[in-house]
Amino acid sequence: MANDVLSNGRLQENTFVQRTRNDRGKQAPDIPAVESRNWLLHRHYTRHEYSACKLLIEQELVKSDGHEYANYLKGLILRKEGKIQDSLDCFQTAYNVNSTNVDNIKQIAKSLLIMGSHRRAIDAYMEAEKISFLPDWEIYHGLGESHVKLNQLQEGKKYLKRATEITKNELPNIDLAKLYLLEDMIPEAKNAYTTALNGNPQSIDAAIDLGLLYLKIGDSQRAFQQFGAALAHSPNCVKAILPMAYVMQNHREYDVALSKYKVAAQTIPESSILWNNIGMCLYAKQKYVAAISSLKRAHYLSPLSCIPSCNLGIVFLTTGQPASAAIYLCAAVSAEPKNSMPYLLLGLALKRLDDLEGAERSLTKAHALAPQDPLILINYAVILDARGKQANAIEILTALNDIMAIVEVDTQISQMAKKLSKRLQRENTESNINQTSTEQYEENRQLSADEV
Repeated sequence: MANDVLSNGRLQENTFVQRTRNDRGKQAPDIPAVESRNWLLHRHYTRHEYSACKLLIEQELVKSDGHEYANYLKGLILRKEGKIQDSLDCFQTAYNVNSTNVDNIKQIAKSLLIMGSHRRAIDAYMEAEKISFLPDWEIYHGLGESHVKLNQLQEGKKYLKRATEITKNELPNIDLAKLYLLEDMIPEAKNAYTTALNGNPQSIDAAIDLGLLYLKIGDSQRAFQQFGAALAHSPNCVKAILPMAYVMQNHREYDVALSKYKVAAQTIPESSILWNNIGMCLYAKQKYVAAISSLKRAHYLSPLSCIPSCNLGIVFLTTGQPASAAIYLCAAVSAEPKNSMPYLLLGLALKRLDDLEGAERSLTKAHALAPQDPLILINYAVILDARGKQANAIEILTALNDIMAIVEVDTQISQMAKKLSKRLQRENTESNINQTSTEQYEENRQLSADEV
């Protein structure tokens, strides 16, 4: 107070000016915003620099536990790494920070859907729909997926259709097409795939799925075009290479198909389907040892699959090894007991092993599963004839003739049926003549005194 100079109750002017000048040198503390480095997080994430992004995220979370965007990106990265529960916790934290952000709720629902909690996912998507200002196709797409997982197909179809109406993204149309295929609605599925491609001509998944659909209905030319379109955008796409090579294989272009399979083998060397197709290409080229080696590898990679076992049985039958064929065909029967082809091939193998009784049982089962298959009918008739059951063989041949009158069958089958039918009729006629002669002899023969 001694140093203070007062003038009418106020400090003198020079003191006031001095204090003002001293205060100008002091600045307000610099408090950075929580979101100041969001741009850097976004850049690392979009460049797929996940390691650097995770380090930066941890730094941001240390500074602030309530960092919404850092938790959001951490959840996305963890889900890509397969840590679904950890990602769900991160999205839940982001939701606790900002419960009005629709994206947080959508990611929570998506994680629940991946984890198999479909009903909880539906509840989350419905909550997201309530707070969304505009119709969101991702919400309807997620609702459709969830209802389909719960086998509520009609509800799923309704939401997927709604999603296709408000976006050009291919995902809702692809899932809708798969749903149509489950209901065997081929034209509707084809239209959905076509719509997906019209909105996204570079969609590889839509092109491949449409090609597989064309392949299913027997239109190999259009299927080939779709697989070619997919390969034009992704030359090493194995999902397109395999079916394209299969089409070439069916057109007997075995060398070209093998070259395609060689490219696919670099990506999926442990694919049973790949080695099975390679084996059948080699079998068609009459390279039986290499074919058996490839087919055995396919069987090793998928021992419970019917197709490699059946094909091994075919190759062993061709090379005169019926015992080996029977072993693999028994495995094929166990793999698909409702498939008629393994029973047919097993019957042929048992016939070559002189087990006619076992061959008849096998062909009987094949006939029960496919009563109108010409290949089964002709082989069944041959087995019945060998077993001495000519009457049953004639019945089978009659059924085969009725089918051949309507459907065009292989020339070898028709020739064999005619030959066997003529022989059985001739033997039946000779048997009737012999029986008539015996009856006449019995009537005309004189009985002796000790006969009754």
